[in-house]
Amino acid sequence: MFSLALILFSIFIAGYGAFAAALIYHIRAYAVPEDPLHTFVVPFIALSVILIILSLYFFLRVPWNNLLS
Repeated sequence: MFSLALILFSIFIAGYGAFAAALIYHIRAYAVPEDPLHTFVVPFIALSVILIILSLYFFLRVPWNNLLS
């Protein structure tokens, strides 16, 4: 059960990382410098890192051995 959940969690985090990387790339490459979107990149990355750490913490706190009993 844990290995399946870990695989799905890893796929989700990798997909989110790819989406976030594409979003940041497009903001930096195609937005004009005066556009206020540039100011949201750093808070977006910081909040994303905090939420990923929290999700990993809570994922590891699940009692996987007792889940199906």
